[in-house]
Amino acid sequence: MHPEVDLTKAADQCVMCGMCLPHCPTYQVSQHEAESPRGRISLIKAFSEGQLTASKALETHLQSCTGCMKCQQVCPANVPYQNIIDHGRSLYRKKLKRSSRLLQKMSILVLTHQWGHQLLALSSVVVKYLPLKNKAIRLLKLITPRSKFETASDNQQSITILPGCTGALFDQQTLTSIVKILTRLKINANTPSKVMCCGALAQHSGHLQQAEQQVATITDYLSQHKTTEFVSFASGCGRQLNDHVADSRHKHSDIISWLANSTKINSLNFESLTQQILVHMPCTLKDKERNNVIGLLNLIPNIRLLEFNDGISCCGAGGMQLISPEDSNRALIDCKIDTIRTLQPDVIVSSNIGCSLSLQLGLQDAGLDINVIHPVTLLAQQLKH
Repeated sequence: MHPEVDLTKAADQCVMCGMCLPHCPTYQVSQHEAESPRGRISLIKAFSEGQLTASKALETHLQSCTGCMKCQQVCPANVPYQNIIDHGRSLYRKKLKRSSRLLQKMSILVLTHQWGHQLLALSSVVVKYLPLKNKAIRLLKLITPRSKFETASDNQQSITILPGCTGALFDQQTLTSIVKILTRLKINANTPSKVMCCGALAQHSGHLQQAEQQVATITDYLSQHKTTEFVSFASGCGRQLNDHVADSRHKHSDIISWLANSTKINSLNFESLTQQILVHMPCTLKDKERNNVIGLLNLIPNIRLLEFNDGISCCGAGGMQLISPEDSNRALIDCKIDTIRTLQPDVIVSSNIGCSLSLQLGLQDAGLDINVIHPVTLLAQQLKH
């Protein structure tokens, strides 16, 4: 999954042309070379060759990359930036003290493992009514209780939903909405009984072996349950699953794409909605997937859609930046909140849970009472009885 990379050789593919600069969100808000893809490539190369030592400044520049991969998409030299940043972070982690590495791995495990979710759920009950402003504590208050649902056993078609770790922890509302729509379409929805992570958090934090183990867990589950078709509903998870799990035996779709490509969706009727809906497009969505989001939402009669026009492609929450953001990541969410304050939508929709959580925390800081939900949740809310 993550073969060893010659960082010097990979970095030398970059000709420093700068075509990536206007597409990099952290460079857009900072105008700092070290916050750009070519800047990070230079830092990683120097670090791998022993010309740089581990430092807080180096860690900040490696950490702040949101993994949007806009740079890789526009690079004329096909520089493998994803591999460079992942292995660069992995190399940096190996230079840290053993206690620091262990703490990072444990933090990821808490977010991605069954027992970790149980611990966080208990903690959320304790802190729910405490006026604490720490970002990690505020995230605990957004944990959603696990949903229980049943679908008709006589449905001829069934599909497996993988909520992922963050979806299972923070977005049970979307899972319930998906089941509601699938049930209306006479499709059984199956979900794993335990938490399974796609490996993205570990991979983008430099813990590549941990990410491989998590991907293997999903692959084994799909094989054991003879699942040929499965869906996810967080676009960040979707990209990871497409890259590392989906193959000829296991066909994967994001729920947005799955519904948009289903002929059955036209059998549903939706209540009219006159609210203004601001559509946030996560940077993990491809152009076709973005069109699918708009197409599905337009099934709702009289809906009024707004889109972000700030020229910033990312909200800054990629990877672990939601929990421990750097200055560039904070500046990115501030740009989004400024746009929201100007447009004054009634509801915001986003198809990535990391982005949704980041927007919710930003709205709280700004004193704006606006709900952030998944596009499928809005569809489920507007279904005619």
